Amino acid sequence: MYGSKTSAYDKTVAAAASVDAASAQAYFDLRGWDFSEDLLGTYLGNNEAGFIYEISSGHYERVMATSGAREAITQCLEEIENQARQNPQVGVTQELTSAWLGVKPGDDDDIDNALGHYDVAVSSDTTISEADSGLQAEIIYKSYVYEFYNFDKDSETSPGGIVNNEMRHLEEAGWARSFRVHGEATLQFRRVEKL
Repeated sequence: MYGSKTSAYDKTVAAAASVDAASAQAYFDLRGWDFSEDLLGTYLGNNEAGFIYEISSGHYERVMATSGAREAITQCLEEIENQARQNPQVGVTQELTSAWLGVKPGDDDDIDNALGHYDVAVSSDTTISEADSGLQAEIIYKSYVYEFYNFDKDSETSPGGIVNNEMRHLEEAGWARSFRVHGEATLQFRRVEKL
């Protein structure tokens, strides 16, 4: 896909799309959506193949504050508790990891325009111990976010007025490039659950 369209017509289409991309960046700036603006700017920056964008701690905290991310974290922790329940090794610290769960756009317009749909997972060091009420799991965990930033759907328009097809034209012309987005919590959290 990258650089696959090189005719004069394709370059003309890409030039028109680049005007719309600049308008979208201005719109994001006007709204104060710095995360959306930064990711679109990174896309337009046409980085090397394999580039990974690391989410800043401030933006990561905002992602985790959304209801969708909080719900996904809860589900990931429940999965880890179930893993501990299935293999209750008392006194042994186990590295347990959840599957990646998809999160849909939700309650933060900047996060929604920046990431759209993204994935969340949790890794943990989980230790099971005996308590008066039975077994309990101490879960020391960290959360992660992953997204592939690209424009791959036809005829969808974002609030900024960008048509995905137009942004896709830029990549097909070799003027922009999709990339991976990664983020992780800077702190570990502790949760104790009765098994």
